Amino acid sequence: MKKLFWFLVITPFIACTQPKLIQTKGSQAIVLSYNVENLFDTINDPQKNDEDFLPSGKLNWTSKRYQDKLNKIGQTISNNGTEFPDVIGLIEIENGNVLRDLCKNAYLSNSNYNYVWYEGPDERGIDVALLYNSKTTQILSSHAIPVILKSETDPNTRDILHVYAKIDDVKIHFYVNHWPSRRGGQLESEPFRMQAAEILKQHIQEILSKDSNANIICMGDFNDFPSNSSIKDVLGASDFNPEMKSNLYNLMADDELAKDGTHFYQNEWSMLDQFIVNRNLLAYAMSEESAQIVKYDFLYYTNKNGVKSPSRTYVGDSYKGGYSDHLPIRLTLQTAK
Repeated sequence: MKKLFWFLVITPFIACTQPKLIQTKGSQAIVLSYNVENLFDTINDPQKNDEDFLPSGKLNWTSKRYQDKLNKIGQTISNNGTEFPDVIGLIEIENGNVLRDLCKNAYLSNSNYNYVWYEGPDERGIDVALLYNSKTTQILSSHAIPVILKSETDPNTRDILHVYAKIDDVKIHFYVNHWPSRRGGQLESEPFRMQAAEILKQHIQEILSKDSNANIICMGDFNDFPSNSSIKDVLGASDFNPEMKSNLYNLMADDELAKDGTHFYQNEWSMLDQFIVNRNLLAYAMSEESAQIVKYDFLYYTNKNGVKSPSRTYVGDSYKGGYSDHLPIRLTLQTAK
């Protein structure tokens, strides 16, 4: 049986600044999605392959490095302690220990963050989780959706986390994703992501069959681009265009956003992190400017040739002391009129 962990910190909420939006009246909420690049504690879990992330492991993962990593994630989530998103999808989380430590971090300890997390089947122990601000957000239900792959060698991958929540006056189904990696090549690994897409699609269809007015936000690291078959064909997420009669819209399928990207590999930016929403959610002041890549200066590393890339914690086995190999993405929506 899967374990569910919630954590509570009660202190004052601080409103955050918003990116450009259509001018509307009422309350606004911020949703963040962030692949934090291997947030592991320093304690050995005999049930998981986490030996690299131990003080005695090949990465020399010490308490000092762990605390620095927590500080950097807290700094990023809160924009140096100045803004606190209402909901945060986190990717590459080891366990409840790291979530508790993150909520106690100096940047976030004066906020109201709880978390929802389930132990997943990934052999390395990396899962997805959802932080939420208890002042603005109420959890109505949650569960993990297993993603069982048609693979003889590695059938288990990260669960999809489904959280049904209420922010102000709006009830939203959140899906936090971390689809199978591109290890072995994009074409060779693509069928696994297409299987994950089909599982997510079926669950969304079940929700909409029961409630055609449901609001849905899918977020996370999909390990595919908005134009890839898993996203566009299987899941059926079209480019953002309210005039199109589509069930799902990919808010990150924008030429300018795609040019910038959230992940840097082999000297190219790619949009692996995405917000995908259903048509009903467009009623909440959605626009092309609602979804943004978070581009704080401190998140970047600039090489000697002036090329910028995410400031990473590790490059291979070499410790760099950075933030993550992904940039976060942020979504703003109106939640009360």
